[in-house]
Amino acid sequence: MNFIKQPNTPISRTLYETDRFLFQKLLNDETPQKNDWIDNRQVVMVAIGILNRTLDLDTFLVAVVGQKWRFNRHVKIGESLSVAYQILDNKSFSNKRFLYDIKMELFVGEEVIAAGIWEIMLNSKL
Repeated sequence: MNFIKQPNTPISRTLYETDRFLFQKLLNDETPQKNDWIDNRQVVMVAIGILNRTLDLDTFLVAVVGQKWRFNRHVKIGESLSVAYQILDNKSFSNKRFLYDIKMELFVGEEVIAAGIWEIMLNSKL
């Protein structure tokens, strides 16, 4: 199983006003924004996208079982988000389904802006 990919460089993603606009469209929210920060739900989506660049989620992910997040502050438009993660064994659901917790920390520069646990089910044991 080749679940973890090894990128050549650290992966980060800068969030722009256009990203926020498209996320609002996805939510069917036409309310003009008067602040300069990104919705925390969108930050989680971007973080999982970054994670997908290093993990082969398309091949092995069966389901997202749960998630818990704690945010220290909002990400502002123009800031770059990066992710550090650790994969922890959870339990075997069956001989074909395996649960893992992915402990994630989200960074802007050196500052941890959020932390969470993303519980996933895979179709193969790591």
